[in-house]
Amino acid sequence: MRNAYAEKAIRVEVDRCVKCGLCLPECPTYRLASDENESPRGRLALIDGLVSGRLDADGPLLRHLDNCLSCRRCERVCPSQVRYGFLIDGARSLVPRRPGTRLTTWIQRPALLNAATGLARAIPPALSRPFPPLHRLHALARALPPHGAPPAPGTYPSRAPQTRGRVGLFVGCAGAAQQAGTLNAALELLQHAGYEVSIPRTTSCCGALAQHSGDPETAARLAEHTHQAFDDGLDAVISVASGCGIHIDSYRPALRAPHLDVSRFLLEQGGLTRERFEALPISVALHTPCSVENVYRGAAWARELLGLIPELRVETVGTPGQCCGAAGDHMLRKPVQAARLRDPLLQQLESGGLTLMLTSNVGCAMHLAAGLAEAGGGVEVLHPVELLARQLRR
Repeated sequence: MRNAYAEKAIRVEVDRCVKCGLCLPECPTYRLASDENESPRGRLALIDGLVSGRLDADGPLLRHLDNCLSCRRCERVCPSQVRYGFLIDGARSLVPRRPGTRLTTWIQRPALLNAATGLARAIPPALSRPFPPLHRLHALARALPPHGAPPAPGTYPSRAPQTRGRVGLFVGCAGAAQQAGTLNAALELLQHAGYEVSIPRTTSCCGALAQHSGDPETAARLAEHTHQAFDDGLDAVISVASGCGIHIDSYRPALRAPHLDVSRFLLEQGGLTRERFEALPISVALHTPCSVENVYRGAAWARELLGLIPELRVETVGTPGQCCGAAGDHMLRKPVQAARLRDPLLQQLESGGLTLMLTSNVGCAMHLAAGLAEAGGGVEVLHPVELLARQLRR
């Protein structure tokens, strides 16, 4: 059933595009295909035709919308400040469910995702190799080492001489299953920075995958669950995955406490000084996710935070606007395109001879780690806070 209100809002926003074309060379999919339909400007024309009734939701149109990474690089460079993320999500909600969205629904369930990840880590890769889709899932689930179990629900006291406040830590679905080490590192750093940390007894997906898959009803339900999970007595809610954080920031109504990415919070709130960390005289690669670069405009956060580690040298991997191809569930639905987008980053890592790469989004970490494992390299992939926690003087 068509949503007249949503269509009207989409038409109003599309009309803000002046068709200047500045977005084209910045779009990762346009750079791959050199096809106007694979550019933001081209997709806006398709969306306009869809909501006006001039175009049908046929296979080619859906494919071009589906290929979009939602990296929002176009928003970063648009002189008219067109809200492209709003438009692509809105258009997807008006068309039939896209291929692969059943899998998206499944991986939003923390209990199932945890069980599947544990099973994948226990099964040898040779058993899944004859079945390419299953093998791809298997490789992603095994890409990141477990680094223990995620922190249990409860309240954790400050470890500083003076408590500076009380914060909540958002665990999420992929975070709990894939990055237990990141969550434990974030917890420890927050405690040492002087904060009491609360972890809710129930956790869920933030809703980003549902929103980007054209399912705003599920996204709203998951957002309500997040609202209920955090009580009123918090100074902030902290997340460790930038993709989740961007979506949490879009909640209407907003959470009762301000939400902040962990790198930004630790950087801006202080409490951790250079004297608290052991020196590490090595070079590491730093990857900036699209969500941090284009939406948060926070590419400096992780680099400045890593400056707390004496003698550490940080080298940038990739260039602004270069998506790694993970893009939420895109790496599952469009594996060939995702791999093509990832290849330049892997080649840069291999040529640089680095053995440690840092990135602050769980999807990027999984996708890049899977590619590195496939290439046979010995590069470890961590969240920046994991390296900080390793070097912390206890």
